[in-house]
Amino acid sequence: KIIDQNLFNDYVEKVGPWIKEVGGVVFAKDSEPIGKEKTEDSNIAVICEFPSMRQALEAYESNEYQELTKLRKAATINSTFTIMEGMDEATKLRRAMGL
Repeated sequence: KIIDQNLFNDYVEKVGPWIKEVGGVVFAKDSEPIGKEKTEDSNIAVICEFPSMRQALEAYESNEYQELTKLRKAATINSTFTIMEGMDEATKLRRAMGL
C-alpha cells in the first residue's frame, strides 16, 4: 500500500528506465487491485516480466535495485515482492486460445 505518493512517484521515475535497462518490462499494473489475505487495503499491484528467472534474480539482487528499493520500502507499507517462474510461450498461447 502506498503511503507516500511523492516518494513512490520518485521510485517509479527511477525504476521504470532501470527495468528496461536490465531487460525487463512492466507486464501489468493495477491501481485498484482486489487484495485478499493480508492485502485487502492494497492500492497498487505491478507485475514485471524478465526473459529468464536468472535475469530477474540478478536484477533484484543488483546493487542498483537494492538502492532503488529503499524508496519503494519507504513509500509503502505491507509491501510484498515475489519472483516466480513464468509460463513458456506455448502455454501462454494455449491459455490465450482458451485451451
